[in-house]
Amino acid sequence: MSDTPRPLRAPGRERCLERLVDQLGGGELGRTFGLRRLAGLPDLRAQVPLLDARAHAARVDPLLDLAPRPSGPGSAGDADADAGAAAERDEVVLVWRTWLSEHGRSGMSGETPLRAGLLQARRADPAVDAIAEDDLAALGAEVLRLHALDDPAHALERLAAFEPGLLLSPSAAAFACLEEQARGPLERRLPGLRLLLASFDVRLRLRARAELHAAGWIDPRAGRLGLPSLRPPARGFTLALASAIVELLPPADERRGSAEAVALWPEHAIVGDRYELVVSSGTGCLRLRTGEFVRVVGFDPPTALVPFPRPRVVRLPAPDPAVPLAGLSLPGAELAASVRAAFRPEDPALVAATVGPDPQSVADAPSPADSRPNHFVDTELGSADVSGIRQPLRATGLHVQVEVQGVARADFRARLGRSIDDDLTRRSPAYAHLRAQRLLRPPRIELVPHGAFKAEWDVAARRLDHKVAGPVVRVLSS
Repeated sequence: MSDTPRPLRAPGRERCLERLVDQLGGGELGRTFGLRRLAGLPDLRAQVPLLDARAHAARVDPLLDLAPRPSGPGSAGDADADAGAAAERDEVVLVWRTWLSEHGRSGMSGETPLRAGLLQARRADPAVDAIAEDDLAALGAEVLRLHALDDPAHALERLAAFEPGLLLSPSAAAFACLEEQARGPLERRLPGLRLLLASFDVRLRLRARAELHAAGWIDPRAGRLGLPSLRPPARGFTLALASAIVELLPPADERRGSAEAVALWPEHAIVGDRYELVVSSGTGCLRLRTGEFVRVVGFDPPTALVPFPRPRVVRLPAPDPAVPLAGLSLPGAELAASVRAAFRPEDPALVAATVGPDPQSVADAPSPADSRPNHFVDTELGSADVSGIRQPLRATGLHVQVEVQGVARADFRARLGRSIDDDLTRRSPAYAHLRAQRLLRPPRIELVPHGAFKAEWDVAARRLDHKVAGPVVRVLSS
């Protein structure tokens, strides 16, 4: 007998691959990536490289719009089949029904049918747009859908007239917006409310007495990526491996130049490790690096659809991006740490801050037509003219926007800038050298009006589209 281990059979992934080829294999997209010639999952990984968001937008999205899709009742072009979400709908509904039963509602037919408010913006893909609505229909709920919270008062009036027992939204921030309008717990206007479900920001503290649970994860682009879980931790979910082809990319290995080789199948993940999700699905993703990071906390048992252990994960914030300046790139984590360390106990409290390149420090910005690939991007020649090729100039300083709570002294802004500059000088010899040569400017500090970040937060929450909450110090790469 051969000592070579037999590969794991993955009928769930094979079905996802068939769906992907059926949906995306036609036209120029299929010919470019050879999708019709795929004999299996190894061919997919061999023929389609890992693509970040920018590369995917350049290489896949223009061809995706031209790809013909099958249509008709019962075909793979049907919205539900297109998203592949129906395969694991029963598991989602079972978890939701369990939570409802714990709070006095089973979700089954009875004297008072379950009513659910769906606070979700329209997705670009109708297949993805329909997933949550179909999940609630399978739960046996009558659904009222709101596409935006531009007018929270009007939205709350519609919900109060509908009398929902359940509210579902991509982000729990939508519930916080409604509570601000209600000036108290949501039960003040929605007395029948029993359960709140959200995919993102489930750590938010709400006034509502109804329990807030992680509803799973429906990505606006890829479709269903996560299933709700009854097992701890409360904010965790199980990867939806029968809905899309999911790979896990260890970020640390990416720096060694072997990212293609180390993208793992989820069943090979290591508990406690951190990974970036790579997704391929019939909704238009081809080995797309989502920029979403998770930590594996355990495994759920195999099912008939997925005959191998399924990772249970918690979502992690994306790492702070590096900020490119003329002559060097500063790690985002160090920048965030420098801003935090600049505050003294006697200073006003830090509410929120952003740090990134200062557009005012760019002396000359050439047009995109003048740009060429820059092989010296991470050297001191990164923004110079190399071999006569005109390159876009980088910023020569940092721009830090800060909102504080309390009264700031007259010299607070100048002292904050000096503290950040000194801290970066200690952390980075390259930064210290360029500052000493006066090739970099000191950070420019801007104190924004009180409530500016909260206003931005409200705008994001009312879009009902994606996650809203973020780090206190946010690093911007451009």
